[in-house]
Amino acid sequence: MLTKKAIAEIYKKYPKRPESPDMLDIPLLFSDDLQQHNIQLTASHIIINSLDPKALFHSISTKLIHGIVDFEDHVAIVLHSSIIFLGKRDSSVNVDIKMEQPSFMERLRMLQKGNRR
Repeated sequence: MLTKKAIAEIYKKYPKRPESPDMLDIPLLFSDDLQQHNIQLTASHIIINSLDPKALFHSISTKLIHGIVDFEDHVAIVLHSSIIFLGKRDSSVNVDIKMEQPSFMERLRMLQKGNRR
């Protein structure tokens, strides 16, 4: 099971996209462990057919992917502000959305607004 700390480390390890999508471990998405997701690769997108075609992460541009990481029970597709976890034992898909922390200036503004009441 992945913890919040492990997820934070993934974001930290993959802060930027690779120079080219060719540098991604795309063959990992076509391993026997992920057959149930029926993943397709087009010239510019990865399509996860275990998700509804209307779902936000059904089709992902390869230009947006920061990394593809293998774990014991999942394969993770790392994007700038989210990670898509594809289950190896079933067709489960879980998504972590990275919540951006307010900047120092934003926190000051929030404090000022709170004091005005």
